[in-house]
Amino acid sequence: MGRSYGSYISWGGSGQAIMNTQLSISGVFRPMAFFLLALCFGISLFLVGCGGGGGGGGGTATSDAGRSFAPSASLANLCASPSPNTSVVQGTVVQEKAYLRSFIDETYLWYRDVPSNLVAANYATAPLYFDVLKTSARTASGVAVDQFHWSQTTASWNAAQSGQAADYGIRWAALASSPPRNWLVADVAPNSPAAQAGIKRGYKVTSVDGVDFVNANTQAEVDILNAGLSPGVAGVHRFVFYGIPELSLTPAPYTVTTVQSVQTFATSNGTVGYFTFDSQIAQSEGELIAAIAQLKAANVNDLVIDMRYNGGGLLYIASELAYMIAGPDRTAGKVFEQTIFNDKQSAYNAAYKFAFYGTTPISSLPHLDLAHVTLLVTHGTASASESVINSLRGVDVTVDLIGANTRGKPYGFYPQDNCGYTYFAIQFKGVNNKGIGDYVDGFAPNCAVADDFNHARGDTAEGMLSGALSYRQTGVCPINANAQVMQAVGRGGGGAGLGLIQPATPELRVLTALPGP
Repeated sequence: MGRSYGSYISWGGSGQAIMNTQLSISGVFRPMAFFLLALCFGISLFLVGCGGGGGGGGGTATSDAGRSFAPSASLANLCASPSPNTSVVQGTVVQEKAYLRSFIDETYLWYRDVPSNLVAANYATAPLYFDVLKTSARTASGVAVDQFHWSQTTASWNAAQSGQAADYGIRWAALASSPPRNWLVADVAPNSPAAQAGIKRGYKVTSVDGVDFVNANTQAEVDILNAGLSPGVAGVHRFVFYGIPELSLTPAPYTVTTVQSVQTFATSNGTVGYFTFDSQIAQSEGELIAAIAQLKAANVNDLVIDMRYNGGGLLYIASELAYMIAGPDRTAGKVFEQTIFNDKQSAYNAAYKFAFYGTTPISSLPHLDLAHVTLLVTHGTASASESVINSLRGVDVTVDLIGANTRGKPYGFYPQDNCGYTYFAIQFKGVNNKGIGDYVDGFAPNCAVADDFNHARGDTAEGMLSGALSYRQTGVCPINANAQVMQAVGRGGGGAGLGLIQPATPELRVLTALPGP
């Protein structure tokens, strides 16, 4: 997970370096603002490590070995820098760290695997200490089990759920991240500064603020590129895209739209509905209801949902979408997702039904009653988005996947605030109605098709959508000689292929409230 919670919240805030002189992106981010990227999770593209010690944290240099921990409730809101007019009281950084150690010991799914030789004083801040309070275990394929452990400011987390962004509105695709670099525009948010400037999907960036983006290789040049791509303060920045005259961009607020391009396609065996769905925030409920109602009125008998960049979000949004696809008959009495916590938190284990929590009564949700759906997916499709796939398969809806392997995150958490930061530690795993939830290496596509940046999403000539419509008709995957697959930068994907430069905050499976024990 990276640092945003909307469709296009890719850059902005008080950005730190995102490049170094040898590679285009480094991993030295602290989540000090809503839109920072978290690009430091052991991916081969990056040189600079994350987290680690900052020195001078204060407190006794005592490891966790053989220790017992005070109840986290007794340490909550004891803060080194308490905010005025809140219930927070004066405390110390030592107490903030002690709170986190107790919180992890109580709620973390793999609490037994947290290293016992950690010394809190070696980490300058509580968030830096939190970074290392996780398992180091790996899956059979060698991928880190926990790639989704992070924190951000509580103010940024709250802003994330508002559906507001304040950046350029560009999501980047990194085809090459070392000189000669090759970054394309993967998407542009409607009404964003980039959209207003006329920037389109597929544009290739060649210069930022007068510096050669493709070949720049000195630290001074890279610093300028950093400032332009992720500006720490508002200001005008100059971009040149291949074949396009120089454009000026200034980060500015705009409203995120999570569902777009709702349309239908007439085929020889019925009407197929389509829409893009890029993030699962509270406002998505109304947008999805409107999209499904429109497609229901059009009498669609099949559906393609473009979720190639959807890193997840609120679990109840996923449950509502799955319900509106499958309908009441297929989901009646069935489990959308069974959550399983650690043995200390087992009282919170719960079986969530389809459409379990939304603000709209289930009786008012439109539904398509489909036995089949096609999803366009990449490695950027994660978490609550994967819950849509898993839950539908759990009630025998056929889900065809076109694109690339999904992210592989059958885990979730409920956000925990303390001292101005919100912490996300894996607290449960989820399984579907059939008890299936073991997809840590993602869901494999039925048909591998590359993301086609030469066409707009929703264009039937675009590779993934064209492949989906063809596969639906013939059951045969079209030949794709250039089937490079998208990798989600920042969450341990690595390997060959493209890099989707998108924050990881969307890679969420979030419960907004715990069931009662």
